[in-house]
Amino acid sequence: MTNETRLQKIIAAYTPLDYSKIDLTKTIKDKYIAAEFKDDFCNDICLVWTSINSTSLHNDMFVKLKTGQDLLKILNYILI
Repeated sequence: MTNETRLQKIIAAYTPLDYSKIDLTKTIKDKYIAAEFKDDFCNDICLVWTSINSTSLHNDMFVKLKTGQDLLKILNYILI
């Protein structure tokens, strides 16, 4: 399973959409995940990618990291 698919599946858990319908180029906040679920979303990401800095992710989510592609850049950098 690719990182893209993993991230789509995490995002899909917060929406009624099938994971294959999640467009990672779109802004995540309010399109897929309401701002009040930001911490839960970050926690779910940290469960899958344990080497990510959880505090940094929580602080950057929806501020610096706006799209799924933004998240993938971070995740791919960590995994290299």
